[in-house]
Amino acid sequence: MLALLLSACTNADPRERTAPKAFTGFDELIFEQTACLFDCAAFELAIFADGRVLHTGPTFDNTGGPHESRIDARGLARIAQAVREARLDEMRGSYQETADGCEHWFTDMSTQSVRVNRGQGARSDYVILYAGCLGPTVPTRRINALFSAVDQVTGTGALIEQRKRARRPNAGAVEPAK
Repeated sequence: MLALLLSACTNADPRERTAPKAFTGFDELIFEQTACLFDCAAFELAIFADGRVLHTGPTFDNTGGPHESRIDARGLARIAQAVREARLDEMRGSYQETADGCEHWFTDMSTQSVRVNRGQGARSDYVILYAGCLGPTVPTRRINALFSAVDQVTGTGALIEQRKRARRPNAGAVEPAK
């Protein structure tokens, strides 16, 4: 028994040990959405493994600038689980053309992308989805579920609506009766 315990000890220099892998499974998670013909928000959302959240892009640039916030470990764990459930590593890099599985098209829609950076030497995933691209092999539900899970933690949708209202003065005002 003592030999077993002693064999578990190491004389390795502590500087040689590697840091534990972040429980999120990513160093950085980036979502982007382009504008569309209608009133689609154009933005970038970056979530970092330390809990930092950064909203940037035209929707924010035109309404007061970038927005920074933080999420706690529980929120990061929810996002990491949503990333695993989305199975981005099983997806094509692009869903924008007929060759990508787009059987039905709607024009003037936004393009969404998600990028998972896992650090040096690790595989990173990048998926682009044109929102007007529909077909049985296009993972629209999985991408939307991921965006929804992230929104529940980061409050991106509510923040974008708040910025849109700020862009339109008197958006909530009621016209007086004449």
